[in-house]
Amino acid sequence: MKSLILSLFVFLSIFNAQAQCNADFNYIQNGPTTVFTDLSTVNSSWSTNYSVSWSWDFGDGNTSTQQNPTHTYSNGLYTPCLTVTYFDSVIINTCVSVYCDSIWVGNGPSASWDCAPTGCYDPGTGNGQYSLLSACQAACTVTPSWDCNPNTLGCSDPGTGLGQYATLAACLAACSVNPSWDCGPSGCYDPGTGLGQYSTISSCQSVCSIGSGFLCDSIIVSGSQSQLTMQVNNFNNIIDYWITTAPDGTVLGEDSMWNMHNVYNYSPGGTGPANDTIITCITYLDVNGYVTCCIDFVWDATLGIWAKMGMQTSIAEIEKERKILKIVDVLGRETKFRKNKILFYLYHDGSTDKKFFK
Repeated sequence: MKSLILSLFVFLSIFNAQAQCNADFNYIQNGPTTVFTDLSTVNSSWSTNYSVSWSWDFGDGNTSTQQNPTHTYSNGLYTPCLTVTYFDSVIINTCVSVYCDSIWVGNGPSASWDCAPTGCYDPGTGNGQYSLLSACQAACTVTPSWDCNPNTLGCSDPGTGLGQYATLAACLAACSVNPSWDCGPSGCYDPGTGLGQYSTISSCQSVCSIGSGFLCDSIIVSGSQSQLTMQVNNFNNIIDYWITTAPDGTVLGEDSMWNMHNVYNYSPGGTGPANDTIITCITYLDVNGYVTCCIDFVWDATLGIWAKMGMQTSIAEIEKERKILKIVDVLGRETKFRKNKILFYLYHDGSTDKKFFK
């Protein structure tokens, strides 16, 4: 339930308009026990060399300095607040941000949802237009749009439908630097100059070794099958580039210089069903340099979630549910797993899969 006290919400909106850091959190309730998860972010243009501290006020007289605390409430309505403080000891600069939310514990109003420009939300009154979140998400779509951030030289979808540019191409044309890629020791990376050797990430990956990509395993997905958001938590840096494609190569979403990524899983023309499988690749900077990794997601209709198939370089993870009898190429010759080749996987249950890994 997202129901901020109006005066505090207005104040924070004004304060955060120019903020270089933003406090944020979500929570999961299990009876009187509430598990909080810190989602706070800091702009890399402000600093990349900082310490961070957390100060929680649970709204019932109790506090915590943990990043992700767990708290037990009595029945009632509470307004927990998180204050994050980022401190750069090199330039002696501090950024402070506060975020509050309200929580019902006990017999509060039933969950319901309304549709806003930013997506579905629970008004907390029990009188929302939709009784199911899935029903709201099916009717409440946000049109893709893009903004240009001159400080980070990249385009990103704010997820509100209110971005300055209606298409990514229009944003890139006005945003001074087009994405491009070079091949480094740790994989493909965007140098941020628009002068990279490759114009698409796929052409770079076809000739460049891909790093271990452990950060791909930290991608968290929320939302529906047709409209979803991906993010990486607790990563003290910025994801340089996101791209999600359908199995046929159709681009479903692109974002740059941000740790969140919006995906609009619509078939061409929006006339057919949403894809059941999507592929997401990220490029980021770690201690060894720039790294690009990719991961496959599959829509689990029973649970209503996007499930990870595993790293594209980890064939054992992808096929752990079935035993592979053998792998053959397009001519029927038995072979081993290879990248950039169309291969057919024959399983013990008689099924066959056609696969292509970059």
